[in-house]
Amino acid sequence: MRKFLTQVIKRLIFDNKCSVCKEQLIKNEEYICEKCFFKLKEKNNLKKIGNKYHIYEYDGEIRELLKNFKLKNRKNISKKLALLVGQKIKYIKEIENIDFIIPVPLNLNRYLERGFNQVEEILKESDIEFISIERVKNTKYMYGLKGKKERIENLDRAFSINVDLTGKTILLVDDILTTGATIEEITREIEKKYIIKNIFVFTVALALKSKK
Repeated sequence: MRKFLTQVIKRLIFDNKCSVCKEQLIKNEEYICEKCFFKLKEKNNLKKIGNKYHIYEYDGEIRELLKNFKLKNRKNISKKLALLVGQKIKYIKEIENIDFIIPVPLNLNRYLERGFNQVEEILKESDIEFISIERVKNTKYMYGLKGKKERIENLDRAFSINVDLTGKTILLVDDILTTGATIEEITREIEKKYIIKNIFVFTVALALKSKK
């Protein structure tokens, strides 16, 4: 009875439409309808470019789902994303002999706005252990910066790493890879402090302009 009342209250308070197609959700559907989730499962293929892994192109269904996840405070979308990407991350961990998984951190202002780190939530729901690094500089949104120089300056000394990574193989995890500047800066900070064995990247979605 309590569970039923909770569901009713949620439907009254929150927008009860699919994050992707905007159609009304039916009983037992949460944030995404079965039809859209099935489309995402059909497109669920792990790809690798250099040292970077991704599953989706940043468009269509996954773009809408990630936007709702981050910008509309739909934290429980992490459960759906975990079903889509969790096993893929575990597979990468196994074949690349990953020692530490590190989610890309949010700066404090963005964390306070959102209330959660979207990448950490996906890893938690996937039952994947990770270590955290700190974002010590409140960086600007990357899409608002025009050139490579501005992006590098924006991220310079933005991250603090206090775990000994010497001789380890690292997997950096993010939701979207666009310019790649954030990943590059974290890698630079790691390599300044430690002689690591290898570093790989996994993102849920890859923007077309990130392809090389």
